[in-house]
Amino acid sequence: MTQTPPDLPDRSPPTPLDPDTATLIDSHLKAIDTVHIRVLGDDRSASDAVEAHLLARGLGVNVSLSEHMIPPPRNRYVFRYQGRTAFLTIAPDIP
Repeated sequence: MTQTPPDLPDRSPPTPLDPDTATLIDSHLKAIDTVHIRVLGDDRSASDAVEAHLLARGLGVNVSLSEHMIPPPRNRYVFRYQGRTAFLTIAPDIP
């Protein structure tokens, strides 16, 4: 007897980043090999377009969720660096 696999969530390709956002992110990630993306809140999909953009550039990427950031961010994208690794926090509620 064969089992039917459980329904998988629809993971359609993310909408590409707008050119201004792609330029902003690219300008902060020169000489970077790996990006750790932290999304504030509980919706990982806020990082989908950024993740796809970074993967297309050949960077190593991992994504995690975080409830909050202290102090709270003033910008949608916040960057920190350690060597050739960048830590990008995405605050989806900030335009």
